[in-house]
Parts: sequence; C-alpha cells; structure tokens
Amino acid sequence: MMVKMMVLVSALGALTACSDEGQLVATPLNNVQKIEVVNDQALDVQCDTGICQFEVSTSSHDEITVNMFYDGQRAFEKIEGVSVTGPSGATVRIEGENQFTLILSGDDEPTKVQVIDYYRN
Repeated sequence: MMVKMMVLVSALGALTACSDEGQLVATPLNNVQKIEVVNDQALDVQCDTGICQFEVSTSSHDEITVNMFYDGQRAFEKIEGVSVTGPSGATVRIEGENQFTLILSGDDEPTKVQVIDYYRN
C-alpha cells in the first residue's frame, strides 16, 4: 500500500491521508523531493537543498509534526527558520534540530510553509 501511495505522490505532486478527525493534505512547492505521511499527525519532508516550500491543510484543528531530511538517511542539522503563511491561527513551534510542530486552524485552507536549515547545501 505504501508503494502505491508514493507513486501517487510522484504522479500528482500531493499526498493525502485520511484520519478520523479530518483529512491531511501536503503538497510540495519548491525544492521538495518527497513528502511522506508517517501517521495522521506526522510528515517526513525530503529537501535536498536545505531550503524548501510546501503547503499543508487539514479539515480539523490539528498539530502536525514535521521531520525534515536532506535525503532518506540524513536529517536537517539545525533548522534556522520556519515561516508560515496562510489562514489565521496557523502557527509553528520548533521541537528539535530537524523537527517542528505545525499547528493548523482546520479550515481546509492551505498553509504555506518555508523551511531553512542553518547548514544548508
């Protein structure tokens, strides 16, 4: 099932996962090689350059944990910044060297996220 889901992401450029409370949608915009739904409240994002943009939306008020990677094995070393543009109520909280929590308002409006790693390539 996961292989089919990843093929769908490549073909459509977006990934959708359903949860009991709402639907999580992640769409790559710039410099995102892959977005993978880990579970209904977590995303892994692969960004080879260390600077990327993507959109996330959900139909429920939710906290989404985002893990950032250069490739499948190498995590971001230190997130320099995360900027969030979109509906009011969408905020971000840095959790670690390669992880942040995105708090979404749940109004199905896309929230644009830009992430920059301090040690970017």
